[in-house]
Amino acid sequence: MIRSGIITYIIIVLACLSPNLATSVHAQNWIYRYTHIGNQKFHKGQTDKAEQYYLRLLKEAPNNSRAMFNLADAYLAKGDVRGADSLYNKVTQIETNPQVRSMAWHNRGYISQRAALQSREQEQQLLRTAIEQYKQALRLEPHSDRTRYNLALCQKQLKESTNNKQQNKQQQKQQQQQKNKQNEQQQQQQQKNNSNKRQDKQQTEQYMNLARQAERRALEKLKQHQPRQRSKDKNW
Repeated sequence: MIRSGIITYIIIVLACLSPNLATSVHAQNWIYRYTHIGNQKFHKGQTDKAEQYYLRLLKEAPNNSRAMFNLADAYLAKGDVRGADSLYNKVTQIETNPQVRSMAWHNRGYISQRAALQSREQEQQLLRTAIEQYKQALRLEPHSDRTRYNLALCQKQLKESTNNKQQNKQQQKQQQQQKNKQNEQQQQQQQKNNSNKRQDKQQTEQYMNLARQAERRALEKLKQHQPRQRSKDKNW
């Protein structure tokens, strides 16, 4: 079974991304400055402060996909998986740079793959989702070793999960068959016991009837052999 620690090989991609908002030089500098400060805070582990700078960027430039990407990284670092995945999804839709889109798809695959380790019921469905997301990333960035590695790991994990599920089904089937066999044997034994009890009861009743009949015959014989009493009346 693949350990969850191996999957943390994925490194969340965060860099000082060049802004995609082509406006004035002042706006470009302002966006670069806030992005740079936010990235510095993030790399220092100050994710709350980094989040504030990225949110300021998005308040003024709501369609800045690079700010979305970095904010998603901050959310992911804080454990807000849903918030991160939602932003990565938006990046895949509005970003024009194939490499950035590939990284967003890669991180969505990472999120799905991690979620699979925490949900036994949805494990295979989440792994299949992760595989498709990694494939999307590779279509945009075919030379990404990191994505190829995670894709191969995810496929191996899905194969093992499928095999384990089939083995569990087979074991459950065998256990159920054994249980049914035991129940059948118990029923047969119960029926045998009940039959024996009925036979014992019938025999007991027969013995009692024979005993009563013998007792009646003995009483009748006793009466027949009993001497008659002479009359005690005086003959005057």
